[in-house]
Amino acid sequence: MSANTAKTEQEKSKAAEEPFMNIAMEKNILQGVTSHGYFHGHECHIGEEKLTAFYLEMGMLRKCIFGLTTVHTCDVRALNMYRSYAALCAEKYRHFKNYPFTIHPFSRLRLYMEVIMLLFMLILSLSLAVHYSQLNAGLRDCHVWLICVFDFVTLLNIIANFFTGYIEGHSCKVAVLDLKKIACNYIKTWFISDLISSTSFIPFLFGYTNITLIFILETLKLMRIPISIKYLDNILLVSRVSVFQTTVFKVLFVLFLYISWNIYFQFCVEYVTEGTYYPENPRNCSWLTYGKLWDQPLKIRFLYAFDRAVGMLSSNTNMNLIEGSGCFEIFFVFAWQSSKLIILHFSMKYVVLTFGTESARAMFHIMKTQVDHYLIQRKFPPRLKRKILKFYAIRFQSKYFTESRMLDAVSGQLHDDILMHTGRQLVRELEFLKLLPRSLLMKIVFKLRVVIFIAGDVIFKIHTIGDCLYFIDKGTVAIYSESAKEICHLEDGDFFGEIALVQDHRFRTASAVAVTNCELFRLDKEDFDSTIAYYPTVYENIKKVAINRLERTRVLDEHHKAELRTAEMPSDYDKVSENMK
Repeated sequence: MSANTAKTEQEKSKAAEEPFMNIAMEKNILQGVTSHGYFHGHECHIGEEKLTAFYLEMGMLRKCIFGLTTVHTCDVRALNMYRSYAALCAEKYRHFKNYPFTIHPFSRLRLYMEVIMLLFMLILSLSLAVHYSQLNAGLRDCHVWLICVFDFVTLLNIIANFFTGYIEGHSCKVAVLDLKKIACNYIKTWFISDLISSTSFIPFLFGYTNITLIFILETLKLMRIPISIKYLDNILLVSRVSVFQTTVFKVLFVLFLYISWNIYFQFCVEYVTEGTYYPENPRNCSWLTYGKLWDQPLKIRFLYAFDRAVGMLSSNTNMNLIEGSGCFEIFFVFAWQSSKLIILHFSMKYVVLTFGTESARAMFHIMKTQVDHYLIQRKFPPRLKRKILKFYAIRFQSKYFTESRMLDAVSGQLHDDILMHTGRQLVRELEFLKLLPRSLLMKIVFKLRVVIFIAGDVIFKIHTIGDCLYFIDKGTVAIYSESAKEICHLEDGDFFGEIALVQDHRFRTASAVAVTNCELFRLDKEDFDSTIAYYPTVYENIKKVAINRLERTRVLDEHHKAELRTAEMPSDYDKVSENMK
């Protein structure tokens, strides 16, 4: 009996999903079915200009340039900040209309610039180490040119920074795109260090060969290491690498810089002390003299210095005495202590990451592991496992906390303010709700329940009983008619499902599908009747919207059915071919 019941339920489910199966079939029948990148393969029956209220119409060249400078919809930082296609389009619209000459901090152009600057930092560090390891004057000139090129690229980056926006705020982040504010913020933060670190080309430009001055100006490039680490964090975040991979990349990056600059300092300290690159009578208290390296080729000198740099990372502290000479290397002690600070920094950073300020993130990973083990134990199929894990990721945004406990700890006005802030998008976007008194708005907010749908989920199906109304907080929802015709997209601040609540039959007249991951507010019919329905003006506004939507859906559905019938009819050529047979 249970097998028959399961079979019956499966048949009902299959029959209910037939309208949505037709969507894929119509790809070969109808014209104009497109797939838009942000929607992850969603096949749209509506044009790109109707996807959002913030559509921008421009020429091909300007579109390409603007696509590089505006917020990138696939950037994980932008997705975490705006969390919906509508919010991203609104940000693009604001950028295009008000700040056309600004580079958005989450744009592809800014990311490419950060990748280039990071690569140049690595090349420069290695180049300086090799540059001072060699005696060949011709090769020295090549490295001098490379250092000058890096300074030139840094100067270009400084100019670009005056046109690149920045993110302001912590809990409520905002992209600042005003050029005056950008200039003030950049001058107060990174401008001085960027400018000073790009002046090492000046002595070479005027033919000045003082070793001490050149050494000081090139050492100032160390000031770019913090911003380089920031660039690396951005690149790893956009690349969506795991926590373990991020740790490995950052450790390798810092070790590379440490060893490269260590080699650079080993040679430069000796050159500055001797006052020349080629001393005739070098002092005895020199590791180059002790190793008989003054006249050795590049390879031997570089490998010897590399071995010393790696040794400084170990716990061996006896290398500060040059054997047989009784000389004491102050630089070695300083470099050895620096290496210990680096090791301690990374150790403490990831201990704190796990148990300190990032405890909410650690709790999320623990919860995710538990859910993963549960799914394995219950033998869920891979497709369902991915959807469940994605649900948890959307619901908690990689940081687990028990919201109900936090709300229970506050009361009175503060509790009401928290709830009103939760429904801020709802109140801000919907005009008819602005007509309601605060007391009624509070009642509505109390009744709302947050529901999450994964991209591709069917929110409700046509001809089913409508028992609730949905408000969109974040996400995009597609509405389909009876013939599987996509009617429209609804975005942040929109509502749907109202037709079944204001009509007598109470049946859904269309189907709703989550185009992207959606965070919705659900208001049940009983709560709708006890709050909104008591206010005739508001109720009539909703009813008017429902009637307009219903009429538009029916008209588009009839047109679509006529197109399908036309497509199914045999053409004149097919009729002639059939008669000839």
